[in-house]
Amino acid sequence: MLMLLTTALILGIIPATIAHQKGRDFVAWYIYGVLLFIIALIHSLVIPKSPKQIKEDFEKQGYTECPYCKEYVKPGATVCPHCQRDIK
Repeated sequence: MLMLLTTALILGIIPATIAHQKGRDFVAWYIYGVLLFIIALIHSLVIPKSPKQIKEDFEKQGYTECPYCKEYVKPGATVCPHCQRDIK
């Protein structure tokens, strides 16, 4: 029984880490992973990144947000490829 509990506590880290890398709450996903490991693992693999994480990733790469359509534009672009407006 103790070994099963220890294994569950250790395995819960896997889906929590995957979900945390996608911008999700580590503690909530750790609890989910301990209680329902197989389901939490599959769920953590298929969930998309959070909007906040997507924004951070684009900003790390130097992308800027178009002031008109709010889509991300490559650095140095003078025309938005989405709405075709001039960007300052």
